Amino acid sequence: MALSDKPIGIFDSGLGGLTVVKAVLENMPNENIIYLGDSLNVPYGDKTSGQITEFAFNNTKFLLSKGVKAIAIACNTADATSRREILQCFDIPVVGVISPASERAARLTKNKKVGVIATATAVKSGAYERAVKSYLSDCQVFSEAAPALVPLIEAGKINKTDTETVDALSSYICPLIEKGIDTLVLGCTHYPLVLEIVKELFPDINIVCSGTSSLGALYDRLKGDNLLNVSGKKGEVRFYVTGEPSYFEKNGGLFLGTSIEGKVEKAVI
Repeated sequence: MALSDKPIGIFDSGLGGLTVVKAVLENMPNENIIYLGDSLNVPYGDKTSGQITEFAFNNTKFLLSKGVKAIAIACNTADATSRREILQCFDIPVVGVISPASERAARLTKNKKVGVIATATAVKSGAYERAVKSYLSDCQVFSEAAPALVPLIEAGKINKTDTETVDALSSYICPLIEKGIDTLVLGCTHYPLVLEIVKELFPDINIVCSGTSSLGALYDRLKGDNLLNVSGKKGEVRFYVTGEPSYFEKNGGLFLGTSIEGKVEKAVI
C-alpha cells in the first residue's frame, strides 16, 4: 500500500471528534480514516493534564498500530495539554484544533476581542489565549469554562426547544458578550451540534468551530508532505472505542448525520 493510501488517524475523548470525521468525509472523500473515541475516559475536561497526556499517548500508539499516515487530535483538551509532547515523541504529522481555530478567529475579529468557550482544563491551560495572540498580538481573549455542554450534547439535547441547553449556552456566552467580543470560538468538537442555537441567540457575532477549522490545516499538512490520497477511490472509515460500543453506535449518528450502528469495534489499549 502506498503511504498516501494509508488512513488518517483521528482521536477524541468520545463522540465530539466525529464532527471532524464528517468534515473530512465531505471535503476529502478519498481519505481513509481510523477513528478512536476514548469513551472509557470521557470527559477529558475534568481530568488532570498528566492523565490527559497519558490518554493521548495511548490513543496515538493505538492509531500508529493501525498504520495511520497522520494524526488529527480532534479534542481541544488533549490538544491544549498534549500535542507538543506527542510531536516530541512520535515521528508522524500531527494536526490539532486550537491553532487553526485561533488563526481564523484572529482573522475575523474587527475589534480585537475574542471569546472562547471550552472545557475547564482547556481554559485553564491558556492555550487559546496564547494561540490567538500568536496571530494577533494585541488581541484580548476572554475564556469561559462550559462544563455542562458536553453531557447535554451527548444526551441529544441539541435543539432550540431544549431549554437546559439554551440556558447553559446563555450563561456561558453572555459574560463574554458583556466584555465586547465580536468573535466567539466554540472550543470543543462537541459544540458544532449546538451551533444553530448559538447563532440564534447571538446573531451579531462571528462564530468559529474548532473542529471544522482544523480541516484546512490537515489538508495543507497532507498536501505539503505528499500524503493526500489521490487513488480516486471513496475512502472508508473504521470506528473504535475504548468503552462500550453500543452507546457510541447509538449516539454517533447525531454527529455524523448517518447511522454507524454495527460499525464500531472495541479498542484494546
